[in-house]
Amino acid sequence: MKRYIAILSALLLICSCMTDRLKEYPDQLVVEGWIENGESPVVFVTSTVAATEKSQNAADLIGHLAWNAQVTVTYNEQTYKLLPTFTQDYLLGLYYTNNALKGVVGGEYRLDVSWNGMTASGTTSIKTPGSIDSISVKVSEDDDTLYVLKAHIKPDENRYYRFFTKVIGQDSTYNASFLGLYDRELIKEDELVFVNRGDSNPFRSQQLYHRYNDSVSFKLAAIDASAYEFWSKFGENSAFGSLALIPYSYNVVGNLDGALGYWFGYGVTKYELKIEN
Repeated sequence: MKRYIAILSALLLICSCMTDRLKEYPDQLVVEGWIENGESPVVFVTSTVAATEKSQNAADLIGHLAWNAQVTVTYNEQTYKLLPTFTQDYLLGLYYTNNALKGVVGGEYRLDVSWNGMTASGTTSIKTPGSIDSISVKVSEDDDTLYVLKAHIKPDENRYYRFFTKVIGQDSTYNASFLGLYDRELIKEDELVFVNRGDSNPFRSQQLYHRYNDSVSFKLAAIDASAYEFWSKFGENSAFGSLALIPYSYNVVGNLDGALGYWFGYGVTKYELKIEN
């Protein structure tokens, strides 16, 4: 017990020293965007919130949400202007899109963003979608009211995959499946992998498994190495960032020039099933 008190005291001392060193840094652009085969692009634009000793409320943060940014996607030598769209489906209530542009397998897409004197750009492509050849649904060993969903990813040319899940009638949109990131080289040939539930807020406790009668829709997304690295470190921050005595923080690196965040292409295959006995 004394050892933990000593560690906690040391952390408090470090924190007290850090508060004396807080400085104001200029805002940085933050972009979160993706494009899937058959779907229009989705791009969120915000800016960083500086660390401060002052309390902040929603009114203080609203200025970090870009409603008048210049956002374009260039594909096949044609540039599409993305327009701001209000929504209740996502945690952030504003994103940019253009319904005239749909993702194509093998297509390359350049994103350009400009807002408040800040600019960012990045390029991505959509990989050939993979497929699932078997699905398993079993009652959880820890709770007989919950069901564990697993799937077997059919071997193909892709190395990296991510699952996104949605419970129809409960979730407004697809969320990144908890622990649903896979490197084929780390999966045995006949292994079934977890397709857990996701959550729009990854930093709160969540139910991983599904319940009886849930209508589950999920996406198997083929991704590139930069997307795999981003989601891997993001997952580590989500899982370990709440540890009080051993804080974990890793600067998640995306694939954009001039901004934090990412612009990823997803080669997606969709599946639906109902959880039944």
